Amino acid sequence: MNARQTAPGRVLGAITMLVVVAVLAYYLFLISSQSTWDLGRVGLVVALFLTVLACIAGGLLLESPAGRGIAGAGAAGLLLSMSVLALFSIGLLLLVGAIMSVVWLVRTRSERRGASAVPVAVAFCVGALLPWVILLA
Repeated sequence: MNARQTAPGRVLGAITMLVVVAVLAYYLFLISSQSTWDLGRVGLVVALFLTVLACIAGGLLLESPAGRGIAGAGAAGLLLSMSVLALFSIGLLLLVGAIMSVVWLVRTRSERRGASAVPVAVAFCVGALLPWVILLA
């Protein structure tokens, strides 16, 4: 594994993780400032944020380039979908993290040259559909 190839991806992944943590903290601040709030909905949103953070951590820590691509694609799909769902509250802030995760995938694409792109595309679609399926269920 060439350190020059993975260094830009790791930096972008770490910055994306910091952005997502900051948006989660801001969301929790907004929710705590309201007089009444739905514990189930807040728990669902926090669980989605933790899933995104787990995907980003997997993209940073996994050994195989294919695994890093799958985890990063899942995070990108989740962030894009969550930013659309929360467009009028924290969605624009989430969109920053989503764009950064897509850039992270593009910048680390050269590491995954030998691997198939199908699992990465499936992970992106699953990540993008997961919030909608949970919301409509």
